Amino acid sequence: MKVIVVGAGIGGLGAAIALNRAGHDVEVYESSSFLNEVGAAIHLAPNATRVLKSWDCSFETMFPVECEAVRAYSKNLKLLRTVSSMKMGQEKLGITDPWLMVHRVDLHNGLRSLASRGFQGRPVNIHLNSKVESVNAETGEVHFQDGRTVRGDLVVGADGLHSQTIQAVLDNGRDKISTGQKVFRFLVPVEKANTNPSVKNLVNRLGLNQTSVIGPPRGRLIIYPCRSGTLLNCGFLTFATQAEDLTGRESSWLDAGNVEDLVGYLDGFDDGVRELCKMGEDLKLWSLMTRDPPPTYVKGKLALIGDAAHPMLPRYLDQGQGGAQALEDAATLGALFGADTAPGQVNDLLNIYNEVRYEHTVIICITSRVGQDIRSQVLNDLRRFLPNATITENPALDAWSSYPVREVERLLALRRNEKAL
Repeated sequence: MKVIVVGAGIGGLGAAIALNRAGHDVEVYESSSFLNEVGAAIHLAPNATRVLKSWDCSFETMFPVECEAVRAYSKNLKLLRTVSSMKMGQEKLGITDPWLMVHRVDLHNGLRSLASRGFQGRPVNIHLNSKVESVNAETGEVHFQDGRTVRGDLVVGADGLHSQTIQAVLDNGRDKISTGQKVFRFLVPVEKANTNPSVKNLVNRLGLNQTSVIGPPRGRLIIYPCRSGTLLNCGFLTFATQAEDLTGRESSWLDAGNVEDLVGYLDGFDDGVRELCKMGEDLKLWSLMTRDPPPTYVKGKLALIGDAAHPMLPRYLDQGQGGAQALEDAATLGALFGADTAPGQVNDLLNIYNEVRYEHTVIICITSRVGQDIRSQVLNDLRRFLPNATITENPALDAWSSYPVREVERLLALRRNEKAL
């Protein structure tokens, strides 16, 4: 089959890899030029590394750091609790897949390289500077702003929070929702951190094998290493003031932040924390926005994946489930659409994709909007989409054992048995 993937982020490249390995001709269309690849680090939870391993993805090229735990500290660095532990989680769930911390650009480069190499001599073609104007889900046509039109037997909408492809599923799309929160994101080389005694003491105290969450009262600073432990990824999450108008702003990695504004939130924090924030390189200010999931992820020949389907906020409690769920979406499509799939089967198979992915991802999507201690408060909100939904104590940890390919294989086997009767 001819497959068109809109978007070359984590989910889009993942879908391209999975469907290419399944035996299809895959073309990826990305709106950007890749000249300004930006972003901070990301967690690869065990359910993400499980998918990547199934694609023979090399972790070494991503310069990962294994995450031992997420630990919460007071602003004076008193250990409050261990939020989650890799060893305890693995033992509880009976899994061995690693939990990694990597720079997002390193992950993206690894996926892009794997897609471009292709599988069994069949590379994925990636087209840059291709801004989508509209998608016709019934015909599989994708129209671009420069006048081009391409057609596929299957179209994968992987174009993120600001998706154009969602317009083909919902006539009016979905309005983005401001959370009223913002995050200052920046990087600090460990070598640079060690030049300041108080920051060096902070780094030694926290170590380079965990995610550390420091605060409140006025916000939380999240710190974790990447690039083989040579770089600290830092993000300070806080609420916007009434004087700030973030409700109409588009979230962007490219919005510059101000160090003085950041430090103004850190009164009473440990000196090492304050000095670390002053060292921040390429500081960005990102307004956190989200969007309600649509009532379905599929229509005609179109499937939505990743943030185009279920935007997830980057909270430390969710440990990279936004990226992980996008990879799971991709793996699901690869398992569903085998090499012998005929174009006439696409709509039927996409309904199975929706069945496998919708409830699972909507629960994580909605619960990612709040802290773990108040997740029960979003149950009514969740039931707008899933009337019979329940919330476990820790949806992100529960997701660690997920591998939707198993469910796809079960459902396809069931269908084959029914046809044989």
